[in-house]
Order: sequence, then C-alpha cells, then structure tokens
Amino acid sequence: MISKGISLYPGMGYPLVASMDYLRLAWQAGFSRLFTSLHIPEADSGNLLAEFRQIAAAAVALGFSITADISPRTFRLLDASLDNLDPIRALGLDALRLDFGFSPAEIAYWTCASGFRIELNASTIDLRTLDAILAADADVSRLQACHNYYPRPETGLSWKLFCERSLLFRERGISVAAFIPSLKNPRGPLSEGLPTLERHRHLNPLTAAKQLAHSGLVDAIFFGDPLAGAEEIQAVGVIQPDCIELRVTVTPNLSPTEREILFAHHANRTDPGEWVVRSEPSRHLLAGRVPPRIPRRRNRGSVTVDNANYLRYMGELQIVRQDLEPDERVNVVAEVVAEEVFLIDMIKPGMKFRFVEG
Repeated sequence: MISKGISLYPGMGYPLVASMDYLRLAWQAGFSRLFTSLHIPEADSGNLLAEFRQIAAAAVALGFSITADISPRTFRLLDASLDNLDPIRALGLDALRLDFGFSPAEIAYWTCASGFRIELNASTIDLRTLDAILAADADVSRLQACHNYYPRPETGLSWKLFCERSLLFRERGISVAAFIPSLKNPRGPLSEGLPTLERHRHLNPLTAAKQLAHSGLVDAIFFGDPLAGAEEIQAVGVIQPDCIELRVTVTPNLSPTEREILFAHHANRTDPGEWVVRSEPSRHLLAGRVPPRIPRRRNRGSVTVDNANYLRYMGELQIVRQDLEPDERVNVVAEVVAEEVFLIDMIKPGMKFRFVEG
C-alpha cells in the first residue's frame, strides 16, 4: 500500500486559511501524511511556531501523521535538547526528520529514547553512514527514510542514484518516501517545483507519482510543493499501486468491440514477449469480430488489437515496447500519450494495467 502526503511550510507567507482548506482537501482525497520543515532559511521565525501549532492541531484532528524536518537550529528555536524533548512533543509530531547536524550515535539513541519515529535523509545517507547508525544499536522499527526535494533546477536526483539509495533502506526493512512537484503552485522563492527526481520537475505530477508508485522503491509519495491544485491532489489520491494506469489518445472511429477491449482491465502475461506487453485476458473479452483496419506503423507506445486476419489471436491487446512495422493482422487502436510512454517499461510480468482517455 502506498500512502500519500502533502507538505505545508509555516512562516513562508501562505495564508493560514488556505493551509487549513488544503488539509481538508487532501484528507478528503485519501491523503494521510503531512510533511513540514522547522528550519527553512526563508521562513519568518517570528510567526513560524504559532502558525505551525495551528496547522498541526488541525492536521491531528483530521488524522494526519506529521513529520517535521529539524536541525540543531530547531532545538535552539524551541529551547529543547536531547535531554529535554518536551517542547518538541508538545507540537504533536509523529516523526522527526534529522536532516543534518546529528551523529550516527545520536540518531540511534533517538530511535530508542525519544518516542518518535526517526526519519533519515534517503538522498544523502550512504551505506557507510547507514551501517554506522545500525551498528550503534538503532531500533530499526522506529526508523523511516525520506528523500530530499530540490528547489533549484538541474539538481534533482538521477533515476539511477534514486534507485541505489532507496534500495539501501528497502533491503533493511526501512520504509522510503519521495517528493513530487506541483505544476499548479510551486513554492517560492524560486517557484521551480520541489521534486526528488530532476526528470519530474516539469512533469505532470500524476505521471511522476505513477513512476514512484510502481517502482517498488517507495512506500509514500508527498507533494513537496504546498497548496497543490485540487485536480492534482484528486488525481494522485486515487493511484492504485497494483494497477498501472496509462493515458492514451484513441484512434478515431473504433468499433464497439475494439473499444470494449481497449478499456477493459488487463494484466500482462507472466511470459510477455521482448517487444510487447501482452494482455492475458483480452482474447477472452472478445464479444464480436474485429475487422481489419488500414495497417499502420506500430511505434513504441502504440496499443494494438489483433484483427480477424490473425485467426485465433483475434482480440489480443498489446502495448508496443519498440517500433515495429505495419502488419495487416494488427489494428492500432490507441497511442500512449508521449509523457507516459516511459511507464510502459514499468509493466512487469503479471502486472495489472488499464487505459484512460486523456
């Protein structure tokens, strides 16, 4: 199960009423986690705590779990210490993200003595540091990890490094979270989005969330930017990690049989071909004859249905993984939209998938 979260940043000039409305919107859409930071350099420290207390109280009342990014500066702001965590407990937090300034021994101590879940920075901690934390007798059941977000363009993680760092934690039974941006309302002062992955910076957040949800590498997805649009929230809220949904442009004038096959629920065969995703149940959905169409080149991302010329294969639906020549036995019934073509590679053997017009 993938949990979903939002982010709010007290002291950054966002109207409090807008933050409260946003919490309710996200809760109604199935979001259950809230991320915030208590040490953003641009935040107004004069009203940060008062604003945060109001946001936290509303979030707790709705049932959100709250993670706060803290640093030694936060301790000074709250007049707290390792020996006096009461000022932090009073904020209603569930987890503390220790971004920097804490030793492996201190982190391990916190997992055992603080009463909080302790969140590690999944983007920056390498194997040596993680092993040092675990060797200091950390309580692994109290550890979780979350990647950074990257406000400056061109600095987000590569997919390769993201996978490597995520696996460090996943292989040790530690949950992992990551951030996607909002295109509707990116956070200032740069307003360039707050993604974990650079490839997601200007991508539809639904598509970015799909890649994370179906990667098998994360347990939670957060909007890094505050006040994401209602459509963005609602779209991400209904992602199902066990079924990948692809947006397609439909070929004009499909027959009723072709349309019924296209928009049915599908599952990739457990022995798919090298060049195509093959729907296991599609031929069993056949309700009538599939007449041949004018043959078209099958590009990567084409969705096809075998026509009557393919005899007993008539009705089989496929997604093309690499460019193929036209075939008079195969009808092209749709094309996966360009920005989601890369998601085809995430459809593993036996995995469920479906299409939506878009």
